[in-house]
Amino acid sequence: MQLIRALKSIRRRVYGLRAFVPGLRRRHYLEALVGPLGFWDELQAYQLTAVKRLGLAPNHRLLDLGCGPLQGGEAFVRYLAPNRYVGVDHWPEVIAAGHEQISRCKLEEKNPLLFVSTTFGDVELGDRTFDFIWASQMLCYFDEATMHRLFDTVSRRLDPGGMMACDILGPAADRSFLRAPLPPAHTPQSVDAIAKTHGLSVVARGTIQDYDYPRRLGLRTNLLLTVTPTAPRER
Repeated sequence: MQLIRALKSIRRRVYGLRAFVPGLRRRHYLEALVGPLGFWDELQAYQLTAVKRLGLAPNHRLLDLGCGPLQGGEAFVRYLAPNRYVGVDHWPEVIAAGHEQISRCKLEEKNPLLFVSTTFGDVELGDRTFDFIWASQMLCYFDEATMHRLFDTVSRRLDPGGMMACDILGPAADRSFLRAPLPPAHTPQSVDAIAKTHGLSVVARGTIQDYDYPRRLGLRTNLLLTVTPTAPRER
């Protein structure tokens, strides 16, 4: 265990040197915003693989909750037709980095929209609804009240035939990275119980490593969940 920790420490220091290399500074900055260092391309590929396997099509409208500096968003925008991508994050710095990524990657013609929001985009989205909502590695930070706010928004933003995909920590996951007070240890059953109060149903779809999440990362045993409407709701 000590050897593994030492190797990880050395790896972080080596990657940290990229901040001083002109051609690598931008990538290092982006990876430092979202973490972990050195896995940007693999995590981007995982996110696109996951949403496509779950049924995302190029003509679908996608809401990317916690989009960050567009680690997954860059691939989503390339895959989707124009005017189909909306990204939301509560950190202005990462949304600014996302706008710069759109420009650097010459994706302006796809007309993606990015919002800074503390309401999962609910205040900023107007009357927009979506075929697919993606929330990667967010729910582990949420207490029960925040989960209710999330699913209240999802229930009003998800089209009747639409789907949300999200993930929670696996049963044996290390929770030491979470800040006190620790949020509850969510299970598919506990998430489903909350979702049901908002007219939604949850199904577990295996671990995220089944969708090509990097096997070298500790969160690979996270459980991927899909959330779908179970009853019509007035909008």
